[in-house]
Amino acid sequence: MAAVVVFGAMRETLVQERLSGNFQKSMNARFLSEKGIYIVAKCLKDKLIEDPSLTRDQLVMSQCSYTGGGSAGDDLKFDASASAGDEPDIVVITSSGERYSGDSNDKIVAHYRFTPGNSVSVNDSFMAGCTGVSLKGSSLIDSYDSSVGSYEQTKSSNAVINTSSSNADVSLSGHSIIKGDVNAAGAIHLLGSSPVYGNIKSNTGITISSGGGVRVDGNAQTLGDILHQGGEITGYVRANGNATMKSGASIANLGNDDFDIQYGGTGTFPNNESGFSQNGIHYSNSRFNVNPQLTPIEIHAPDSSQCDPLALAENMDEVIGDSDSYPYYQVGANQHYTFAPTWAYYETIHGNSNNNGNGNGNGNSNSGSGELNAISALQKDIYIFDALKQQYEDVAQSDSDLEYVYGMKGFTLSSNGSVTIQGGDVIFLVDGDFSIKGGSGMTIKAGSSLSLFVTGTIDLGGSGNVYVEQHGLTTSGHAAFNIYSSKSGDGVSLGGNSDMYAKVYAPLSTVSVTGSGSLYGSIIGAFIYGSGSGDYHFDEALKAIDLGVGNGGGSTQTKPTLTFERWYYRLPTSTE
Repeated sequence: MAAVVVFGAMRETLVQERLSGNFQKSMNARFLSEKGIYIVAKCLKDKLIEDPSLTRDQLVMSQCSYTGGGSAGDDLKFDASASAGDEPDIVVITSSGERYSGDSNDKIVAHYRFTPGNSVSVNDSFMAGCTGVSLKGSSLIDSYDSSVGSYEQTKSSNAVINTSSSNADVSLSGHSIIKGDVNAAGAIHLLGSSPVYGNIKSNTGITISSGGGVRVDGNAQTLGDILHQGGEITGYVRANGNATMKSGASIANLGNDDFDIQYGGTGTFPNNESGFSQNGIHYSNSRFNVNPQLTPIEIHAPDSSQCDPLALAENMDEVIGDSDSYPYYQVGANQHYTFAPTWAYYETIHGNSNNNGNGNGNGNSNSGSGELNAISALQKDIYIFDALKQQYEDVAQSDSDLEYVYGMKGFTLSSNGSVTIQGGDVIFLVDGDFSIKGGSGMTIKAGSSLSLFVTGTIDLGGSGNVYVEQHGLTTSGHAAFNIYSSKSGDGVSLGGNSDMYAKVYAPLSTVSVTGSGSLYGSIIGAFIYGSGSGDYHFDEALKAIDLGVGNGGGSTQTKPTLTFERWYYRLPTSTE
Protein backbone atom coordinates (compact mmCIF):
# COMPACT_ATOMS: atom_id res chain seq x y z
CA MET A 1 0.00 0.00 0.00
CA ALA A 2 2.82 2.38 0.90
CA ALA A 3 4.53 1.65 -2.40
CA VAL A 4 1.35 2.37 -4.35
CA VAL A 5 0.96 5.66 -2.57
CA VAL A 6 4.58 6.62 -3.21
CA PHE A 7 4.48 5.73 -6.91
CA GLY A 8 1.13 7.55 -7.29
CA ALA A 9 2.61 10.67 -5.72
CA MET A 10 5.66 10.46 -7.95
CA ARG A 11 3.45 10.15 -11.02
CA GLU A 12 1.34 13.16 -9.95
CA THR A 13 4.52 15.18 -9.39
CA LEU A 14 5.79 14.24 -12.86
CA VAL A 15 2.48 15.32 -14.44
CA GLN A 16 2.59 18.61 -12.54
CA GLU A 17 6.17 19.20 -13.65
CA ARG A 18 5.22 18.55 -17.27
CA LEU A 19 2.19 20.85 -17.02
CA SER A 20 4.30 23.52 -15.36
CA GLY A 21 6.94 23.23 -18.05
CA ASN A 22 4.38 23.46 -20.84
CA PHE A 23 2.82 26.51 -19.18
CA GLN A 24 6.22 28.13 -18.82
CA LYS A 25 6.99 27.53 -22.50
CA SER A 26 3.60 28.92 -23.48
CA MET A 27 4.14 32.04 -21.39
CA ASN A 28 7.62 32.49 -22.89
CA ALA A 29 6.09 32.40 -26.38
CA ARG A 30 3.40 34.87 -25.33
CA PHE A 31 5.92 37.29 -23.81
CA LEU A 32 7.96 37.14 -27.00
CA SER A 33 4.95 37.97 -29.16
CA GLU A 34 4.16 40.90 -26.84
CA LYS A 35 7.76 42.06 -27.19
CA GLY A 36 7.33 42.15 -30.97
CA ILE A 37 4.22 44.35 -30.61
CA TYR A 38 6.06 46.88 -28.45
CA ILE A 39 9.10 47.04 -30.76
CA VAL A 40 7.07 47.59 -33.95
CA ALA A 41 4.81 50.17 -32.25
CA LYS A 42 7.86 52.13 -31.09
CA CYS A 43 9.34 52.00 -34.58
CA LEU A 44 6.12 53.37 -36.10
CA LYS A 45 5.94 56.21 -33.59
CA ASP A 46 9.57 57.10 -34.28
CA LYS A 47 8.77 57.22 -38.01
CA LEU A 48 5.98 59.74 -37.32
CA ILE A 49 8.40 61.93 -35.38
CA GLU A 50 10.84 61.85 -38.30
CA ASP A 51 8.13 62.64 -40.87
CA PRO A 52 4.83 63.98 -39.46
CA SER A 53 3.32 64.13 -42.95
CA LEU A 54 3.13 60.34 -43.36
CA THR A 55 -0.26 58.86 -44.21
CA ARG A 56 -1.53 55.63 -42.65
CA ASP A 57 -0.58 53.59 -45.70
CA GLN A 58 2.85 55.21 -45.96
CA LEU A 59 3.42 54.48 -42.28
CA VAL A 60 2.72 50.73 -42.55
CA MET A 61 5.10 50.56 -45.53
CA SER A 62 7.94 52.20 -43.60
CA GLN A 63 9.89 48.95 -42.96
CA CYS A 64 8.96 48.47 -39.31
CA SER A 65 9.07 44.63 -39.46
CA TYR A 66 11.26 42.85 -36.92
CA THR A 67 12.56 39.35 -36.18
CA GLY A 68 14.34 38.79 -32.88
CA GLY A 69 14.81 36.62 -29.85
CA GLY A 70 14.99 36.68 -26.07
CA SER A 71 17.68 36.74 -23.43
CA ALA A 72 16.74 33.37 -21.86
CA GLY A 73 18.12 31.25 -24.70
CA ASP A 74 18.78 30.82 -28.38
CA ASP A 75 15.49 28.98 -28.94
CA LEU A 76 13.31 32.05 -28.36
CA LYS A 77 12.04 33.85 -31.46
CA PHE A 78 9.46 36.44 -32.53
CA ASP A 79 8.31 37.86 -35.87
CA ALA A 80 6.33 41.13 -35.93
CA SER A 81 5.07 43.40 -38.70
CA ALA A 82 2.50 46.13 -39.38
CA SER A 83 -0.32 46.22 -41.92
CA ALA A 84 -3.31 48.37 -42.81
CA GLY A 85 -6.56 47.55 -41.04
CA ASP A 86 -10.01 47.30 -42.59
CA GLU A 87 -10.88 50.76 -41.26
CA PRO A 88 -9.01 53.66 -42.89
CA ASP A 89 -7.45 54.86 -39.61
CA ILE A 90 -6.42 51.49 -38.12
CA VAL A 91 -2.88 50.07 -38.09
CA VAL A 92 -2.68 46.33 -37.30
CA ILE A 93 0.50 44.93 -35.71
CA THR A 94 0.80 41.13 -35.81
CA SER A 95 3.44 39.34 -33.75
CA SER A 96 4.21 35.61 -33.41
CA GLY A 97 6.39 34.17 -30.64
CA GLU A 98 7.83 30.65 -30.21
CA ARG A 99 9.94 28.65 -27.74
CA TYR A 100 11.93 25.44 -28.17
CA SER A 101 12.03 25.64 -31.97
CA GLY A 102 8.28 25.77 -32.33
CA ASP A 103 7.30 23.44 -29.50
CA SER A 104 5.31 26.35 -28.06
CA ASN A 105 3.79 29.12 -30.18
CA ASP A 106 1.72 32.23 -29.59
CA LYS A 107 0.29 34.98 -31.77
CA ILE A 108 -0.99 38.46 -30.85
CA VAL A 109 -2.86 40.92 -33.07
CA ALA A 110 -2.89 44.56 -31.85
CA HIS A 111 -4.95 47.44 -33.24
CA TYR A 112 -3.65 51.02 -33.10
CA ARG A 113 -5.64 54.07 -34.21
CA PHE A 114 -3.74 56.45 -36.49
CA THR A 115 -4.62 60.15 -36.33
CA PRO A 116 -2.82 62.22 -38.99
CA GLY A 117 -1.36 65.62 -38.24
CA ASN A 118 -3.39 68.62 -39.31
CA SER A 119 -1.45 71.07 -41.45
CA VAL A 120 -2.46 74.71 -41.23
CA SER A 121 -1.17 76.90 -44.01
CA VAL A 122 0.93 79.90 -43.04
CA ASN A 123 -1.39 81.89 -45.32
CA ASP A 124 -4.68 80.64 -43.90
CA SER A 125 -6.18 84.13 -43.49
CA PHE A 126 -6.08 87.44 -45.31
CA MET A 127 -4.81 89.57 -42.42
CA ALA A 128 -2.93 88.13 -39.46
CA GLY A 129 -1.70 90.89 -37.17
CA CYS A 130 -0.01 89.40 -34.14
CA THR A 131 -0.34 92.60 -32.07
CA GLY A 132 -3.40 94.15 -33.76
CA VAL A 133 -5.31 95.28 -36.85
CA SER A 134 -6.73 98.75 -37.49
CA LEU A 135 -8.72 99.44 -40.66
CA LYS A 136 -10.15 102.83 -41.58
CA GLY A 137 -11.79 104.26 -44.64
CA SER A 138 -14.33 102.57 -46.84
CA SER A 139 -12.59 99.47 -48.13
CA LEU A 140 -14.22 96.22 -49.17
CA ILE A 141 -12.45 93.15 -47.78
CA ASP A 142 -13.34 89.81 -49.38
CA SER A 143 -11.70 86.79 -51.05
CA TYR A 144 -11.28 84.97 -54.35
CA ASP A 145 -9.27 82.03 -55.72
CA SER A 146 -6.76 82.78 -58.47
CA SER A 147 -6.19 79.05 -59.07
CA VAL A 148 -9.79 78.77 -60.29
CA GLY A 149 -10.37 82.06 -62.05
CA SER A 150 -10.27 85.83 -61.87
CA TYR A 151 -11.56 87.90 -58.99
CA GLU A 152 -14.82 88.64 -60.77
CA GLN A 153 -15.32 84.95 -61.50
CA THR A 154 -14.52 83.57 -58.03
CA LYS A 155 -15.08 86.32 -55.45
CA SER A 156 -16.28 84.98 -52.13
CA SER A 157 -16.57 85.77 -48.40
CA ASN A 158 -13.60 84.02 -46.77
CA ALA A 159 -11.35 86.98 -45.89
CA VAL A 160 -10.49 86.01 -42.31
CA ILE A 161 -8.86 88.60 -40.00
CA ASN A 162 -6.90 87.29 -36.99
CA THR A 163 -4.86 88.63 -34.07
CA SER A 164 -3.04 86.38 -31.64
CA SER A 165 -1.13 88.17 -28.85
CA SER A 166 -2.54 89.38 -25.55
CA ASN A 167 -4.62 92.58 -25.92
CA ALA A 168 -4.26 92.47 -29.73
CA ASP A 169 -7.39 94.34 -30.83
CA VAL A 170 -9.20 94.56 -34.15
CA SER A 171 -10.58 98.05 -34.82
CA LEU A 172 -12.83 98.62 -37.84
CA SER A 173 -13.91 102.20 -38.40
CA GLY A 174 -15.40 104.18 -41.24
CA HIS A 175 -17.32 101.87 -43.54
CA SER A 176 -14.94 98.96 -44.12
CA ILE A 177 -17.05 96.01 -45.26
CA ILE A 178 -15.62 92.68 -44.05
CA LYS A 179 -16.78 89.55 -45.88
CA GLY A 180 -15.40 86.89 -43.59
CA ASP A 181 -14.75 86.09 -39.92
CA VAL A 182 -12.92 88.30 -37.39
CA ASN A 183 -11.05 86.62 -34.51
CA ALA A 184 -9.24 88.78 -31.94
CA ALA A 185 -7.10 87.69 -29.01
CA GLY A 186 -7.92 91.17 -27.69
CA ALA A 187 -11.09 93.20 -28.25
CA ILE A 188 -13.16 93.84 -31.38
CA HIS A 189 -14.34 97.41 -32.02
CA LEU A 190 -16.92 97.86 -34.79
CA LEU A 191 -16.96 101.63 -35.12
CA GLY A 192 -18.58 103.91 -37.67
CA SER A 193 -20.83 101.75 -39.82
CA SER A 194 -18.41 98.90 -40.59
CA PRO A 195 -20.37 95.63 -41.02
CA VAL A 196 -18.91 92.13 -40.76
CA TYR A 197 -20.49 89.46 -42.98
CA GLY A 198 -19.27 86.54 -40.91
CA ASN A 199 -18.77 85.50 -37.29
CA ILE A 200 -16.80 87.56 -34.75
CA LYS A 201 -15.03 86.23 -31.66
CA SER A 202 -12.97 88.09 -29.04
CA ASN A 203 -11.11 87.13 -25.90
CA THR A 204 -11.62 90.42 -24.05
CA GLY A 205 -14.70 92.23 -25.36
CA ILE A 206 -16.86 93.42 -28.26
CA THR A 207 -18.02 97.00 -28.86
CA ILE A 208 -20.53 97.78 -31.62
CA SER A 209 -21.17 101.48 -32.14
CA SER A 210 -24.60 102.99 -32.68
CA GLY A 211 -26.05 102.82 -36.17
CA GLY A 212 -28.53 100.96 -38.29
CA GLY A 213 -28.56 98.00 -40.65
CA VAL A 214 -26.69 94.71 -40.32
CA ARG A 215 -23.58 95.05 -38.16
CA VAL A 216 -22.70 91.35 -37.83
CA ASP A 217 -24.12 88.88 -40.33
CA GLY A 218 -23.30 85.91 -38.12
CA ASN A 219 -22.66 85.16 -34.45
CA ALA A 220 -20.93 87.39 -31.88
CA GLN A 221 -18.94 85.67 -29.12
CA THR A 222 -16.64 87.04 -26.43
CA LEU A 223 -15.03 85.84 -23.22
CA GLY A 224 -15.39 89.42 -21.95
CA ASP A 225 -18.23 91.96 -22.13
CA ILE A 226 -20.33 92.94 -25.12
CA LEU A 227 -21.67 96.45 -25.71
CA HIS A 228 -24.20 96.45 -28.56
CA GLN A 229 -25.35 100.01 -29.24
CA GLY A 230 -27.09 99.77 -32.59
CA GLY A 231 -27.85 97.74 -35.67
CA GLU A 232 -28.56 94.06 -36.10
CA ILE A 233 -26.67 90.86 -35.26
CA THR A 234 -28.26 88.22 -37.48
CA GLY A 235 -26.98 85.25 -35.46
CA TYR A 236 -26.79 84.77 -31.68
CA VAL A 237 -24.75 86.46 -28.93
CA ARG A 238 -22.57 84.76 -26.30
CA ALA A 239 -20.59 86.58 -23.60
CA ASN A 240 -18.85 85.11 -20.57
CA GLY A 241 -19.00 88.62 -19.05
CA ASN A 242 -21.59 91.39 -19.05
CA ALA A 243 -24.04 92.10 -21.88
CA THR A 244 -25.37 95.60 -22.61
CA MET A 245 -27.77 96.51 -25.41
CA LYS A 246 -29.03 99.98 -26.27
CA SER A 247 -32.12 101.18 -28.08
CA GLY A 248 -31.81 100.44 -31.78
CA ALA A 249 -29.76 97.27 -31.23
CA SER A 250 -31.24 93.88 -32.07
CA ILE A 251 -30.46 90.15 -32.28
CA ALA A 252 -32.24 88.43 -35.18
CA ASN A 253 -31.11 84.85 -34.41
CA LEU A 254 -31.96 83.75 -37.96
CA GLY A 255 -30.60 80.29 -37.23
CA ASN A 256 -33.31 79.80 -34.57
CA ASP A 257 -30.91 78.91 -31.78
CA ASP A 258 -32.59 78.12 -28.44
CA PHE A 259 -31.05 81.27 -26.99
CA ASP A 260 -30.80 84.67 -28.70
CA ILE A 261 -28.25 85.62 -26.07
CA GLN A 262 -26.37 84.08 -23.12
CA TYR A 263 -24.19 86.03 -20.71
CA GLY A 264 -22.37 85.16 -17.49
CA GLY A 265 -22.30 88.60 -15.86
CA THR A 266 -24.83 91.40 -15.63
CA GLY A 267 -27.38 92.02 -18.36
CA THR A 268 -28.53 95.56 -19.15
CA PHE A 269 -31.36 95.97 -21.68
CA PRO A 270 -34.18 98.51 -22.32
CA ASN A 271 -37.22 97.40 -20.33
CA ASN A 272 -40.12 99.13 -22.11
CA GLU A 273 -39.16 98.44 -25.72
CA SER A 274 -39.98 95.50 -27.93
CA GLY A 275 -37.17 93.52 -29.51
CA PHE A 276 -35.29 92.61 -26.33
CA SER A 277 -37.04 89.33 -25.63
CA GLN A 278 -37.33 85.81 -27.05
CA ASN A 279 -40.65 83.96 -26.99
CA GLY A 280 -42.01 86.64 -24.69
CA ILE A 281 -39.16 86.27 -22.16
CA HIS A 282 -37.04 89.38 -21.60
CA TYR A 283 -33.28 89.09 -22.05
CA SER A 284 -32.81 90.08 -18.39
CA ASN A 285 -34.48 86.82 -17.31
CA SER A 286 -32.35 84.19 -15.61
CA ARG A 287 -32.99 81.91 -18.61
CA PHE A 288 -30.43 83.97 -20.54
CA ASN A 289 -28.16 84.81 -17.62
CA VAL A 290 -26.06 81.66 -18.07
CA ASN A 291 -22.30 81.70 -18.61
CA PRO A 292 -21.69 80.06 -22.03
CA GLN A 293 -18.11 79.24 -20.92
CA LEU A 294 -16.56 79.96 -24.28
CA THR A 295 -13.07 78.66 -24.95
CA PRO A 296 -10.49 81.41 -25.56
CA ILE A 297 -8.62 82.11 -28.76
CA GLU A 298 -5.08 80.86 -28.24
CA ILE A 299 -2.68 83.62 -27.18
CA HIS A 300 0.95 83.84 -28.32
CA ALA A 301 3.77 86.21 -27.44
CA PRO A 302 4.74 88.64 -30.25
CA ASP A 303 8.20 87.06 -30.47
CA SER A 304 6.89 83.48 -30.43
CA SER A 305 7.13 80.91 -33.20
CA GLN A 306 3.36 81.13 -33.66
CA CYS A 307 3.68 84.80 -34.67
CA ASP A 308 6.64 83.95 -36.92
CA PRO A 309 5.88 80.41 -38.16
CA LEU A 310 8.56 80.65 -40.87
CA ALA A 311 11.19 81.59 -38.25
CA LEU A 312 12.27 84.47 -40.49
CA ALA A 313 13.66 86.66 -37.69
CA GLU A 314 15.84 83.76 -36.55
CA ASN A 315 17.09 82.83 -40.01
CA MET A 316 17.32 86.14 -41.91
CA ASP A 317 21.05 86.66 -41.19
CA GLU A 318 21.82 83.28 -42.71
CA VAL A 319 19.56 83.98 -45.69
CA ILE A 320 21.22 87.35 -46.44
CA GLY A 321 24.75 86.04 -45.84
CA ASP A 322 27.88 88.22 -46.02
CA SER A 323 26.61 91.41 -47.64
CA ASP A 324 29.85 93.43 -47.49
CA SER A 325 30.49 92.95 -51.21
CA TYR A 326 26.88 93.51 -52.29
CA PRO A 327 26.25 96.50 -54.61
CA TYR A 328 23.57 99.13 -54.16
CA TYR A 329 21.14 99.02 -57.07
CA GLN A 330 19.66 102.30 -58.21
CA VAL A 331 17.62 102.53 -61.37
CA GLY A 332 17.43 106.17 -62.41
CA ALA A 333 15.17 108.16 -64.72
CA ASN A 334 14.65 106.53 -68.13
CA GLN A 335 16.77 103.55 -67.14
CA HIS A 336 15.69 99.95 -67.37
CA TYR A 337 16.74 96.65 -65.77
CA THR A 338 15.66 93.17 -66.80
CA PHE A 339 16.13 90.46 -64.17
CA ALA A 340 15.93 86.74 -64.88
CA PRO A 341 16.77 84.12 -62.23
CA THR A 342 20.44 83.67 -63.20
CA TRP A 343 21.32 86.91 -64.98
CA ALA A 344 20.29 90.53 -65.35
CA TYR A 345 21.19 93.42 -67.60
CA TYR A 346 20.95 97.19 -67.58
CA GLU A 347 20.03 99.36 -70.53
CA THR A 348 18.99 102.93 -71.19
CA ILE A 349 15.63 103.63 -72.73
CA HIS A 350 13.98 106.45 -74.67
CA GLY A 351 17.39 107.28 -76.16
CA ASN A 352 18.62 108.59 -72.82
CA SER A 353 22.14 107.44 -71.89
CA ASN A 354 22.05 109.01 -68.44
CA ASN A 355 24.53 107.18 -66.24
CA ASN A 356 23.12 107.53 -62.73
CA GLY A 357 22.54 103.88 -62.00
CA ASN A 358 24.72 101.21 -60.46
CA GLY A 359 24.74 97.51 -61.09
CA ASN A 360 27.14 96.11 -63.67
CA GLY A 361 28.18 93.19 -61.54
CA ASN A 362 30.37 95.19 -59.17
CA GLY A 363 27.68 97.80 -58.68
CA ASN A 364 30.02 100.65 -59.56
CA SER A 365 29.20 101.96 -63.03
CA ASN A 366 27.37 101.66 -66.30
CA SER A 367 29.01 102.52 -69.59
CA GLY A 368 26.18 104.78 -70.73
CA SER A 369 26.79 103.62 -74.30
CA GLY A 370 23.61 101.62 -74.57
CA GLU A 371 25.52 98.30 -74.36
CA LEU A 372 24.04 95.59 -72.19
CA ASN A 373 25.82 95.09 -68.87
CA ALA A 374 25.30 91.51 -67.75
CA ILE A 375 25.04 90.72 -64.03
CA SER A 376 25.32 87.16 -62.77
CA ALA A 377 23.29 85.95 -59.84
CA LEU A 378 24.83 84.41 -56.72
CA GLN A 379 23.93 81.03 -55.27
CA LYS A 380 22.46 80.68 -51.78
CA ASP A 381 20.43 78.18 -49.79
CA ILE A 382 17.10 79.82 -48.95
CA TYR A 383 15.50 77.51 -46.39
CA ILE A 384 11.97 78.82 -47.01
CA PHE A 385 12.15 77.39 -50.53
CA ASP A 386 13.32 73.91 -49.50
CA ALA A 387 9.94 72.54 -50.58
CA LEU A 388 9.78 74.70 -53.75
CA LYS A 389 12.12 74.43 -56.70
CA GLN A 390 13.28 77.65 -58.32
CA GLN A 391 12.42 77.68 -62.02
CA TYR A 392 14.56 79.36 -64.64
CA GLU A 393 14.47 79.23 -68.41
CA ASP A 394 17.90 80.35 -69.58
CA VAL A 395 19.97 77.38 -68.34
CA ALA A 396 19.43 73.67 -67.72
CA GLN A 397 17.77 72.93 -64.40
CA SER A 398 20.19 72.13 -61.60
CA ASP A 399 19.89 69.27 -59.11
CA SER A 400 21.39 71.57 -56.48
CA ASP A 401 19.25 72.75 -53.58
CA LEU A 402 20.78 76.21 -53.93
CA GLU A 403 18.82 79.15 -55.31
CA TYR A 404 20.07 81.86 -57.67
CA VAL A 405 19.79 85.22 -55.91
CA TYR A 406 20.78 88.88 -56.31
CA GLY A 407 22.54 90.29 -53.26
CA MET A 408 22.08 94.04 -52.63
CA LYS A 409 22.90 96.65 -50.01
CA GLY A 410 19.75 98.47 -51.08
CA PHE A 411 17.46 98.98 -54.04
CA THR A 412 15.86 102.16 -55.37
CA LEU A 413 13.70 102.41 -58.46
CA SER A 414 13.57 106.15 -59.15
CA SER A 415 10.98 108.19 -60.97
CA ASN A 416 10.43 107.11 -64.59
CA GLY A 417 12.73 104.12 -64.20
CA SER A 418 11.51 100.60 -64.91
CA VAL A 419 12.34 96.97 -64.11
CA THR A 420 11.14 93.75 -65.73
CA ILE A 421 11.12 90.37 -63.96
CA GLN A 422 11.00 87.44 -66.38
CA GLY A 423 12.28 83.95 -67.13
CA GLY A 424 11.24 82.21 -63.91
CA ASP A 425 11.54 82.78 -60.16
CA VAL A 426 13.73 85.79 -59.24
CA ILE A 427 15.01 86.36 -55.66
CA PHE A 428 16.40 89.61 -54.21
CA LEU A 429 18.36 89.61 -50.94
CA VAL A 430 18.40 93.22 -49.73
CA ASP A 431 20.47 94.02 -46.66
CA GLY A 432 19.04 97.52 -46.44
CA ASP A 433 16.03 99.42 -47.79
CA PHE A 434 13.90 98.70 -50.84
CA SER A 435 11.86 101.47 -52.46
CA ILE A 436 9.94 102.19 -55.64
CA LYS A 437 9.44 105.92 -56.19
CA GLY A 438 6.60 107.75 -57.87
CA GLY A 439 6.32 107.47 -61.62
CA SER A 440 8.39 104.28 -61.78
CA GLY A 441 7.22 100.75 -62.40
CA MET A 442 8.23 97.12 -61.96
CA THR A 443 6.57 94.47 -64.14
CA ILE A 444 6.50 90.78 -63.21
CA LYS A 445 5.82 88.83 -66.38
CA ALA A 446 3.29 86.00 -66.53
CA GLY A 447 4.81 82.73 -65.32
CA SER A 448 7.56 84.52 -63.37
CA SER A 449 7.81 85.61 -59.75
CA LEU A 450 9.78 87.97 -57.52
CA SER A 451 10.64 87.25 -53.87
CA LEU A 452 12.14 90.05 -51.74
CA PHE A 453 14.05 89.34 -48.51
CA VAL A 454 14.61 92.74 -46.90
CA THR A 455 16.20 93.73 -43.59
CA GLY A 456 15.37 97.46 -43.89
CA THR A 457 12.22 99.36 -44.78
CA ILE A 458 10.07 98.55 -47.82
CA ASP A 459 8.35 101.51 -49.44
CA LEU A 460 6.07 100.92 -52.41
CA GLY A 461 4.34 104.25 -52.41
CA GLY A 462 2.94 107.13 -54.38
CA SER A 463 2.58 106.46 -58.06
CA GLY A 464 5.32 103.81 -58.05
CA ASN A 465 3.76 100.51 -58.99
CA VAL A 466 4.43 96.78 -59.15
CA TYR A 467 2.49 95.22 -62.03
CA VAL A 468 1.86 91.48 -61.84
CA GLU A 469 0.69 90.14 -65.19
CA GLN A 470 -0.63 86.87 -63.77
CA HIS A 471 -2.08 86.81 -60.25
CA GLY A 472 -1.62 83.75 -58.06
CA LEU A 473 0.95 80.95 -58.08
CA THR A 474 3.48 80.13 -60.77
CA THR A 475 3.85 76.57 -62.06
CA SER A 476 6.68 76.10 -59.53
CA GLY A 477 4.38 76.97 -56.62
CA HIS A 478 5.79 80.43 -55.82
CA ALA A 479 3.42 83.36 -55.42
CA ALA A 480 3.90 85.95 -58.15
CA PHE A 481 5.14 88.67 -55.77
CA ASN A 482 6.46 87.90 -52.27
CA ILE A 483 7.68 90.28 -49.57
CA TYR A 484 9.66 88.85 -46.62
CA SER A 485 10.71 91.47 -44.05
CA SER A 486 12.58 90.96 -40.77
CA LYS A 487 12.49 94.61 -39.70
CA SER A 488 10.96 95.61 -36.37
CA GLY A 489 8.70 98.65 -36.09
CA ASP A 490 7.63 100.53 -39.21
CA GLY A 491 8.81 98.13 -41.88
CA VAL A 492 6.44 97.84 -44.84
CA SER A 493 4.50 100.60 -46.58
CA LEU A 494 2.21 99.78 -49.51
CA GLY A 495 0.80 103.05 -50.82
CA GLY A 496 0.38 102.74 -54.55
CA ASN A 497 -2.58 104.14 -56.41
CA SER A 498 -2.76 101.18 -58.79
CA ASP A 499 -3.87 97.64 -58.02
CA MET A 500 -1.15 95.40 -56.58
CA TYR A 501 -0.81 91.65 -56.07
CA ALA A 502 1.42 90.76 -53.11
CA LYS A 503 1.97 88.14 -50.42
CA VAL A 504 3.43 90.02 -47.44
CA TYR A 505 5.20 88.24 -44.58
CA ALA A 506 6.58 90.72 -42.02
CA PRO A 507 6.12 89.18 -38.54
CA LEU A 508 7.98 91.97 -36.66
CA SER A 509 6.79 94.92 -38.73
CA THR A 510 3.95 97.39 -38.85
CA VAL A 511 2.47 96.96 -42.32
CA SER A 512 0.74 100.10 -43.61
CA VAL A 513 -1.58 99.88 -46.59
CA THR A 514 -2.70 103.26 -47.95
CA GLY A 515 -3.63 104.78 -51.27
CA SER A 516 -6.48 104.04 -53.63
CA GLY A 517 -5.18 100.89 -55.32
CA SER A 518 -6.69 97.51 -54.45
CA LEU A 519 -4.50 94.85 -52.84
CA TYR A 520 -4.80 91.20 -53.88
CA GLY A 521 -2.99 88.53 -51.83
CA SER A 522 -2.42 88.26 -48.06
CA ILE A 523 -0.70 90.07 -45.18
CA ILE A 524 1.06 88.70 -42.11
CA GLY A 525 2.53 91.37 -39.85
CA ALA A 526 3.02 92.43 -36.25
CA PHE A 527 0.50 95.27 -36.61
CA ILE A 528 -1.56 95.96 -39.74
CA TYR A 529 -2.84 99.45 -40.48
CA GLY A 530 -5.08 100.13 -43.44
CA SER A 531 -6.57 103.40 -44.66
CA GLY A 532 -7.64 104.94 -47.92
CA SER A 533 -10.20 103.75 -50.39
CA GLY A 534 -8.44 100.72 -51.88
CA ASP A 535 -10.12 97.32 -51.51
CA TYR A 536 -8.51 94.13 -50.17
CA HIS A 537 -8.98 90.74 -51.81
CA PHE A 538 -7.60 87.61 -50.11
CA ASP A 539 -6.28 85.07 -52.62
CA GLU A 540 -7.25 81.68 -51.20
CA ALA A 541 -4.84 79.97 -53.61
CA LEU A 542 -2.02 81.12 -51.28
CA LYS A 543 -3.13 78.50 -48.74
CA ALA A 544 -1.61 75.85 -51.01
CA ILE A 545 1.96 77.23 -50.86
CA ASP A 546 4.33 74.69 -49.27
CA LEU A 547 7.00 76.66 -47.42
CA GLY A 548 9.83 75.36 -45.26
CA VAL A 549 10.32 76.65 -41.72
CA GLY A 550 13.35 76.84 -39.47
CA ASN A 551 12.60 73.54 -37.72
CA GLY A 552 11.96 71.59 -40.90
CA GLY A 553 8.19 71.55 -41.37
CA GLY A 554 6.19 72.72 -44.37
CA SER A 555 3.59 74.57 -42.35
CA THR A 556 2.30 74.86 -38.83
CA GLN A 557 1.07 71.39 -37.96
CA THR A 558 -0.45 69.36 -35.13
CA LYS A 559 1.49 66.15 -34.54
CA PRO A 560 0.13 62.80 -35.77
CA THR A 561 -0.59 60.14 -33.15
CA LEU A 562 -0.65 56.34 -32.95
CA THR A 563 -2.86 55.24 -30.06
CA PHE A 564 -3.27 51.69 -28.75
CA GLU A 565 -6.87 50.46 -28.89
CA ARG A 566 -6.98 46.69 -28.26
CA TRP A 567 -5.25 43.39 -28.78
CA TYR A 568 -6.30 39.76 -28.84
CA TYR A 569 -4.65 36.33 -29.03
CA ARG A 570 -4.98 33.98 -31.99
CA LEU A 571 -3.93 30.39 -32.58
CA PRO A 572 -0.52 30.28 -34.26
CA THR A 573 -2.10 28.78 -37.40
CA SER A 574 -4.78 31.47 -37.67
CA THR A 575 -4.62 33.84 -40.64
CA GLU A 576 -7.00 36.38 -39.09
